[in-house]
Amino acid sequence: MSHNDFLCDDLFIYWRLHPTKELDSFWEEYLLENKKASVPFNEAIEAFEMIRNEQNNYHFDESSLREKLNERIKKHKNKNLYRIFASSAAAILLLTLISTFYVLNRMGDREGTDISSTGVMINNSSVQLVTGNKVLEIDNNSTLNLSEKKHSALITNSLANKEIDLKDNQSNRLIVPYGKRSTLVLADGSKVLLNSGTKMEFPSMFSGEDREIRVEGEIFIDVVKQDNVPFIIQTPNSRITVFGTSFNVSSYSDEKSESVVLVDGSVEVRSGNSALILKPNEMAVIEDGYIEHKTVDVLNYICWTSGYMQLNKTPLNDVLRKIERYYNVIFQYNDDLKLNVQTCSGKLFLSDNFDDVLEAFSKMTYLQYEKHDDKFIFIHK
Repeated sequence: MSHNDFLCDDLFIYWRLHPTKELDSFWEEYLLENKKASVPFNEAIEAFEMIRNEQNNYHFDESSLREKLNERIKKHKNKNLYRIFASSAAAILLLTLISTFYVLNRMGDREGTDISSTGVMINNSSVQLVTGNKVLEIDNNSTLNLSEKKHSALITNSLANKEIDLKDNQSNRLIVPYGKRSTLVLADGSKVLLNSGTKMEFPSMFSGEDREIRVEGEIFIDVVKQDNVPFIIQTPNSRITVFGTSFNVSSYSDEKSESVVLVDGSVEVRSGNSALILKPNEMAVIEDGYIEHKTVDVLNYICWTSGYMQLNKTPLNDVLRKIERYYNVIFQYNDDLKLNVQTCSGKLFLSDNFDDVLEAFSKMTYLQYEKHDDKFIFIHK
């Protein structure tokens, strides 16, 4: 990997121009998992800042500069970093144009208002299973089954099956990026559906007096009942204990609160000094160590497992945030739309055709959209 790889990455460019805590955390974690990338990563930052300082108000022709960029990278890929970028500053800065300026500058001209976005976009990489020192890529919507054979896991999808070896005392990590989903059957037979943008840590085999996993993101889990062996889920802000039940857990780092929605059975939710026993059709909302209790229609919270969103006077910014994760895109809009107070109701099918989803959202809300590329969508009246 070289600095050019980062400078050709839209998310890297967007982060340098519009840093957020979420993006900072994303790149920190990336470097922890890819230590060899730290040198070219830092070189890319230095080169980018040098170019931005020198070319602050420069204007470009996109198509011709894209050609120059490709020519320069091929011609100079083995030469000194500064010679590459000093001689092709305008070409390299094209990346700023195509990833952000092209979108944001046009948006900034609309009605002279501030632009907001509902979230951040994560690299559209494969689902990854980290087991010991191995990192395995898994196809989207595959099932990872640890329950059928000891010391191994079976990965299945519509096209093929693959078996991998696992050690009993080994901790594993399943990483599902935005735009992807996965299913995991744990060693005890408990089934977990992982939504986009979810990370989950789990053992190859359960042993001892409890069964414990760690989750950040969103899962729906159907826990196999085992007398006297509770199942425990640790999230960044709570501890959930169950004996046998099915429920939804949402614990995304970019949201203020976590939630647990119980379909059947019984669970105990703890956070800080607070504790709560949930019954079916109840929801716990966890924020700042406190737990709020609600009675809800569970279908509104688990319908993502069936490929649609059930909306019931849902704020539009929340709807867009969920669509973002599901398709790995980013929405932007003028603040005067006040999407946090506008709501919509109905059923939104999460089709494989993203354009169909955008059309359906537009009809439900009477809002319009403009796609500037496959990643950035501008919402307006």
